[in-house]
Amino acid sequence: MRDVYTVTDELARRLDAVNLGRGAPDFGGPPPLHAAAADAVRDGPHQYVPSQGVERLRAALAAHYGGAYDADSEITVTAGATEALFCALAAVVAPGDGVLTLEPGYDAYPALIARSGGRPLPIPLRRSGGRYVLDLASAPPARVLLLNAPHNPTGWMPDAGELAEIAGLADRRNLIVITDEVYEQLWYGEPHRSVAALPGMRERTIVCSSASKTLSVCGWRVGWALAPARWTAALREVHRFVTFCAPAPLQAAVAHGLRWAARTGWFATQRAEYAARRDLLLDALRRIGWDPAEPAGAFFVLARTPVAGEDPFEANDRLARSCGVAGLPMTTFHTRPERAAGMLRFAFCKELPVMADAHRRLTGPLVKGDLS
Repeated sequence: MRDVYTVTDELARRLDAVNLGRGAPDFGGPPPLHAAAADAVRDGPHQYVPSQGVERLRAALAAHYGGAYDADSEITVTAGATEALFCALAAVVAPGDGVLTLEPGYDAYPALIARSGGRPLPIPLRRSGGRYVLDLASAPPARVLLLNAPHNPTGWMPDAGELAEIAGLADRRNLIVITDEVYEQLWYGEPHRSVAALPGMRERTIVCSSASKTLSVCGWRVGWALAPARWTAALREVHRFVTFCAPAPLQAAVAHGLRWAARTGWFATQRAEYAARRDLLLDALRRIGWDPAEPAGAFFVLARTPVAGEDPFEANDRLARSCGVAGLPMTTFHTRPERAAGMLRFAFCKELPVMADAHRRLTGPLVKGDLS
């Protein structure tokens, strides 16, 4: 399978196109976070810190999640959410266990599951009108459910009914649920609610998240896992032999950032800024005859090309040449790449002037010829 990220980056460079393929912000988070990081780098710590995370950050995380988790026995700081997910899977998956995942889905999940000894079992998210819905009825027998919400790449967020169905499935089948909630602060309507908050779900759920999207610092690699004490102990044993500890000075900076963001209302400001970018992108895609699904969360728009069944690489090439904007072919998000026909993902986690430029390019005089 072609590396969609490299292909898209090269396409955008070659054609001087706005690159909306990469799912990382092109800005560096709020200035108070930078100042806290500079102070932490100056003052330390610079050596190993406790493997489970510095006390200051674990206390800040306990407050961030409303006191639902004990800082000492139920919170573990990791080198990003990807490591948290791997440690969680390795802690609970036995060789051959089935692990349910959503499809389309983040392309790291199958590899993480396989390296933990499990078998990835996709269940589909299906387009229904302007949104996606989860087809739980097709879920095969499994031991674990890996649930990403808000979801990459569709922007799906489970409504109250879907959350209840997920919890019911977990209860009936005695599933362990591992959640990837890195987009927990990015929602545009009903607030995100973790499945772990539902009755009976906390004791069967491991919640993974990070500062990457919460504070717009993907390169800092500070994540965390929240879990009942019995699973936290097993997860920490894995973490100890994978990275031992997350970057020490940046843990202190993230602790400051979480408290500052909660105190100042920055999360709501960030959501409003993302919503404006999202709406620019949706408007532009609709104007040129593409069919985007309106995301309820995260910072992606998934859109269908006007040409039914079109090869997504060809569609991306045509869009970049005609309009000067590149998305991301969806092949890497499917176990069977042919299911990605006619589908591109566009990231709107870019500076507002960049998104405005993309809007102008898509809808303005730069358009060269018939996009369909």
